Amino acid sequence: MPLTPAGGSDAARLHQAAEQFEGLFVKQLVAASKAFTGGEGAGSAVRADMFADALAGAIVKGGGIGIAKMIEKSLSPTGSPALPPTATAASAAPAPTDVVPAHRVTSPFGLRQDPFDGRLTRHAGVDLSAGDGEAIRAAASGVVVHAGARGNYGDAVEIDHGDGTTTLYAHASQLLVREGDTVTPGQIIARVGHTGRATGSHLHFEVRQGGRAIDPARALKNYRLRADDLLGSGS
Repeated sequence: MPLTPAGGSDAARLHQAAEQFEGLFVKQLVAASKAFTGGEGAGSAVRADMFADALAGAIVKGGGIGIAKMIEKSLSPTGSPALPPTATAASAAPAPTDVVPAHRVTSPFGLRQDPFDGRLTRHAGVDLSAGDGEAIRAAASGVVVHAGARGNYGDAVEIDHGDGTTTLYAHASQLLVREGDTVTPGQIIARVGHTGRATGSHLHFEVRQGGRAIDPARALKNYRLRADDLLGSGS
């Protein structure tokens, strides 16, 4: 099952439109505040616009300021906010308040201090605590597009879910799939390790849409998945 339903329902389109409207509104607020003028010289207006756009996008992706939810609630036939476009009709259970009940997040998505040199760097995924050799499971169905060494990621598996979304599972000690394999949700694809640039055994998990890294915690919540769905014992 791909991470984004094909076609898209009215609820999904409403959710997307509401988020876009909130993004435009927040961008106007940022621009009006003149928090960043773009500096001096040629291109200052372009830089200021890019800053406002990036900040607005980050705010909306982080949960927004409530405008999108108000729009969805007022326009939804049920009077309730529509499910996000990445949610499936079968996922009726409430979203978990914590993505990780047993396997906690040891390093979140976004800016962080590099564990090796202490510098502020951007972390493109989340690190989940796990024991060496624990099973790593696919978040959704798709085709394996990479299985092998991948620089600082160590031994890693990347899955293309067929809708512009890919997931990456890094620092594995053992890979159990090969490029071209078709995988199903929950299938064991690798085992936890600390290969590559890692301070200890854990799973580094990334989600990308159109090649752009997004917060995996939000993606998991949208799918009513927990970290325990990605990790667990198994043969």
